[in-house]
Amino acid sequence: MTGEELKAKGAIYFSKIDEGFSNYKSVTLKMDAAKALKHFRSLRKEYGADNCFADFYYFNLDPDAQEMVRELLTPEDTAYLELIRPLDNVSGELIFPLDEKLLKIIVKLNAEEMLFSTIFFLNGKNGRARTTWWGNYDREYVCFKD
Repeated sequence: MTGEELKAKGAIYFSKIDEGFSNYKSVTLKMDAAKALKHFRSLRKEYGADNCFADFYYFNLDPDAQEMVRELLTPEDTAYLELIRPLDNVSGELIFPLDEKLLKIIVKLNAEEMLFSTIFFLNGKNGRARTTWWGNYDREYVCFKD
């Protein structure tokens, strides 16, 4: 999925973080991997699995950088990445449905500052407003909301 397709679904999507700070309310939370996993699992349940996505640019990395990422992952994580690997040439935006396995990988890599991802929650069940969470340095997540 592309960013434009995600926007069409109703996500808060922008390509530069400055756009987020200019156009949306924001709050920053500091969370280690365990706390982030618990937090985003809760949000995923609250929003509903069909309303949760993440950008994940591992497949855009050069082979050496991909190897550095794999060194932090379990064999199960690496096998999962091969299952979701796009079939065509990888370039540009890579946005995936946020399932449990991808969530675990994302929070691990964000915590290690190895590969940052953005998590998108569309308008959720029970009228929950959409949010977008940018993984950032120092185990911080910036939440953008309307």
